[in-house]
Amino acid sequence: MKKNLMSLAVAASVVGVTASAQAAMYVNPDKTGSVLLFPYYNAQNGNETSMHIVNTTSEAKAVKVRFMEYVNSQEVLDFNLYLSEKDHFSFTIYKNPNGDGGAIITRDNSCTVPELGDATAGVPGSQTENADGSITRIQPFLNYQYAKDADSSYSRSLAGHVEVIEMGVLTDTGTDTWATYATHLPTGIPANCAKLVAAWSSKNGVNGAWQAAPTDGIAKPTGGLYGLSNILNSADAAAFGVEPAAIEAFWEGSETGHTDPGDTLPDLGEGSKNAIVPNNGASYTLAFPNGEDAVSALFMTKSISNDVMINPDLAGLTDWVVTFPTRRYYVNTTLRSPFTSLYKTTDVDASCEPVGIVQYDREEAQKDTSQTPVFSPKPPSVTVDPNKLCFETNTITTADTSAMSANGTVKLDFSYVEGWQQISFTATGHTLATGSTGTGPTMTGLPAMGFAAFKYTNATSNYGFASDHKTDTAGSAVGS
Repeated sequence: MKKNLMSLAVAASVVGVTASAQAAMYVNPDKTGSVLLFPYYNAQNGNETSMHIVNTTSEAKAVKVRFMEYVNSQEVLDFNLYLSEKDHFSFTIYKNPNGDGGAIITRDNSCTVPELGDATAGVPGSQTENADGSITRIQPFLNYQYAKDADSSYSRSLAGHVEVIEMGVLTDTGTDTWATYATHLPTGIPANCAKLVAAWSSKNGVNGAWQAAPTDGIAKPTGGLYGLSNILNSADAAAFGVEPAAIEAFWEGSETGHTDPGDTLPDLGEGSKNAIVPNNGASYTLAFPNGEDAVSALFMTKSISNDVMINPDLAGLTDWVVTFPTRRYYVNTTLRSPFTSLYKTTDVDASCEPVGIVQYDREEAQKDTSQTPVFSPKPPSVTVDPNKLCFETNTITTADTSAMSANGTVKLDFSYVEGWQQISFTATGHTLATGSTGTGPTMTGLPAMGFAAFKYTNATSNYGFASDHKTDTAGSAVGS
């Protein structure tokens, strides 16, 4: 007999599902949290993506900012960001003017470690003083994590997604007055960013305060971050505003994650092993063997649905972005469910997931583009490749031209000029086990997030807007 999520609460003592009072992470509908997941950035073909990270609290915070390229979410840059209370950090991702990869550019004064514009990095950054006294900082992306892949090009870093993880609250109770150092003076400049850099530095064989004790003056994270992004192509005069998902209560208890800026931790596997999962208007707290499974559970869905508009009378274009924010944890070394294909550095587009696709016009006409079995030998007209998504961040275009001027898109012909489509993740193996030992009922689907981007032309003006995907989490947990 199969059990859905409604029956999981009854079976709590058996399968490791816990009462909702237990500390557990959840996607906050209020859009603030201790983790922000931006589903997409694009710096290809003249695109620029501006991003804002905002601290709504009255506490100073230590935050990890991480940029992940689109093929397999290999890190191309990360740094520690130290936000003062009510601080607002903004930057733009664009194509490196002196190279083939992406870079960030900012005039923001908030403290980062290393200081942005570092000229000693593998691909050097730069700092330029402007006439008004502000400093423009440029920091290029790096290909170190995928340098041995078949595709090691810097252009791979031109698209991807962004993770923001709060590591803790700065206090003035440690070796130094950390919160005061990060706090902006009336001039708009933080009191002493150099002290924060020195804390992670060594001089004459002596380690800085945080190298010796990373938790010095660091209290547990409290959340309250929000984000905003805008993908802009000035040549097309179209912009697409996208908000990140916000995960609240990511950390468990008094845990903190303050790490060296050169460390790839904390990551999405470092947080709580419990997740609050919605189902049919209710919520249940599920236990998992590790942190990345808990994050995956927050985004598990059997399908995503959204509009498609390619009406030629309006020069309509539609792209879909589908990001699997945790895929790398399941495909890089050892293949684990809910993903079904191991990543291969020798063939970077081979780690593909089969999907089902159904399309509808505005009057309920339907076309199912998924395949059904055929007798052998196959007729010449039958393709051997199923519908599939092969990257961690996938861009799907439903016309001959990408709405967001994106490269590396999956071309998916849409059968109508206007309507909607649904992509389903219900192939064999698309399951995630619950329970603290992974022996509980399974959730069906894949952890996915993203949006549809629409562009159309009215007379001589271009218009662009974005719409988040609609997910199907109802009954997504089943078991025997």
